[in-house]
Amino acid sequence: MPVKYYLEKRPNKKMEHPIRLSAVVKGVRILSTTGFSVKKESWDDASMRVKVHQTNSKKQTSAFINRWLNGIEGVVLEFENTCRVRPSVEKVKEIINSYNPDVNPDDENLDENGEPIDNTPKRPSAIQYFDEFRKEQSISNQWTSGTMECWAAFRKHLLAVAKGNSFDFFNDDGINAFVRYLRVRAKMEEKTVQKHYLNLRWFINWAVRKGYAANREIGMVQPKFKVIEKPVIFLTKDELMKVYKYEIPANGTKVILHNYEGEEYEKVVHDATALAKTRDMFCFCAFTSLRYSDMAALKRTDINGDYIYVTTQKTNDRLPINLNSFAKEILDKYKDCKFPNGTALPVISNQKMNEYLKDVCELCEINDPITRVCFRAGQREETTQAKYELIGTHAGRRTFICFALSSGIPPQVVMKWTGHCDYKAMKPYIDIAEKVKAEQMAIFEQGLKG
Repeated sequence: MPVKYYLEKRPNKKMEHPIRLSAVVKGVRILSTTGFSVKKESWDDASMRVKVHQTNSKKQTSAFINRWLNGIEGVVLEFENTCRVRPSVEKVKEIINSYNPDVNPDDENLDENGEPIDNTPKRPSAIQYFDEFRKEQSISNQWTSGTMECWAAFRKHLLAVAKGNSFDFFNDDGINAFVRYLRVRAKMEEKTVQKHYLNLRWFINWAVRKGYAANREIGMVQPKFKVIEKPVIFLTKDELMKVYKYEIPANGTKVILHNYEGEEYEKVVHDATALAKTRDMFCFCAFTSLRYSDMAALKRTDINGDYIYVTTQKTNDRLPINLNSFAKEILDKYKDCKFPNGTALPVISNQKMNEYLKDVCELCEINDPITRVCFRAGQREETTQAKYELIGTHAGRRTFICFALSSGIPPQVVMKWTGHCDYKAMKPYIDIAEKVKAEQMAIFEQGLKG
């Protein structure tokens, strides 16, 4: 908010405090008086407006004064949105002084009791500040397009619940109403509900720091979330090598497969070329730890002997990654191909690659049953699917991390390859690696006994 109002500490002769303003436009700050004065008990610090049904010594009503304050704020906001360069102090003062509506305090409407009707426009709604929040945070936190899409979805839910209400809406009842909407109306999984709630806390805490909101209840309201972590989906060594060596059948080929219950079914192969490219790109991620975005952006110029040098799109880290023989073999397969923008590998959109990858893993009969449990709208849901149905491009990176850790490579070495900056992000993989090593030790012990 570029304009803030406050009372001068020293009262005038009529024991009223002048209302002063502080305006900041493109970094240019000015302090000025508004020409209005009110008693201290007539002023609301939270809304920065005169309380309803108040009149000062000049017979100016709260409605009249607040309309002026809102008008000044409006012209400054409009100027800030249209100004493309840093203005001078004189220009900002000129804009403020330019507000001079044809309003007479004697023209105020009166209610049936003879009291002035407070026509004060509502304080800007929370949703009006959201775009400022998203713009500011996206720049300071370098949000990716995917993160921007997530916040666009959050905005839609925020608008559905808060509508045109100000931040005052988000008291205990308002916060619970937001959570209830996500659970009941949007029918989200509890993990997603929790994520949106944390986003709401972020937004409102930002508004409090900015002075747009006085409500701090967001830090005290703590809804209970029944969150069950999803299983980490990755390929075992045998599954990965099966995918890596699998020859994609020609288009139109009918392949006999088996589901996880052993029942036979038939699948017809389509888009064999795309499936082969998907297989190679996924395996390259699994052999190098790259995310889809970094694999798709990898250029020939990023390859230097036994290393690739990647500036990750998510964290902007510059990472040197060792190339093993499997990754080199994939790069060599496409070394004579010319792709747009000089990329080293063929690029398929993440969405289409996810679709093709499920087909590849289904053809490889990677169909162990995976059971997922979650809570939705307060109800426990349990679903069992074949593993290939849950495979996505990020499973390649997970596969690399899990295999590296279970092979005994220290986490700090793996983190050098993956770009993870703390153990918190690595913990789920470390837990899996410990479980795998325990299972392998049990097999080793059984072998000794046999």
